Parts: sequence; C-alpha cells; structure tokens
Amino acid sequence: MKAIVCQAPEHLDLVDRPPPSARASEVLVRIRRIGLCGTDYHIYAGRHPFLSYPRVMGHELSGEVEQVPEGSAFTPGQRVAINPYLSCGICIACRGGKPNACVTISVLGVH
Repeated sequence: MKAIVCQAPEHLDLVDRPPPSARASEVLVRIRRIGLCGTDYHIYAGRHPFLSYPRVMGHELSGEVEQVPEGSAFTPGQRVAINPYLSCGICIACRGGKPNACVTISVLGVH
C-alpha cells in the first residue's frame, strides 16, 4: 500500500506500507479519497503543536468497505465516509452529544 508521509516539516515521502488487516470486530475500508485541510498544511509547515513526525497526513477520508465482521451493518462494496475523531464516549462532552469536544479526543492523522 502507498502512503504519503511527512517525515519532517516540508519533507514528504511516498512510501510502501504493509496492507492493513482488520481485527475480528473491525471493518476494513479501502480508502478511495483523502481531503487535505488546514491541519495538513500546519503539519507540513511544522506549525502543528500536537504531533510528532513522521506522520501520515490526511484525516478526511472516504472509501469502500472491503471486509466486515459477522453481524455487521456494513456490506462489502458499500461506500463510506470516515469520522476521524476517536472520542472516549464517557466524558461530559461525549455524554452531551459533542464527541468532537471530547476531553481526551484523538484525531486520525494528528494524534
């Protein structure tokens, strides 16, 4: 699998990575589109305070479901968009329906 890695500020490399595999309870998605946003520009410029290098950039993702666990609501070939926010689900913000404000938020491609 190919990935663009920001090795250091203003230094991008196209690298080969092993293909991902899904754990028993996970859905495997073939990424088809990646959006770049201001966060990615800050990462490239070395002005993002919450990460270390190297970093695979691009956390605005969409693709097609490739593999699903038994009993999944997803089906192979289904097109999906991926929410890059990984929230705890238990803090006051998450309980209030605002997982993007989670006190321990982690964002794909950033944290």
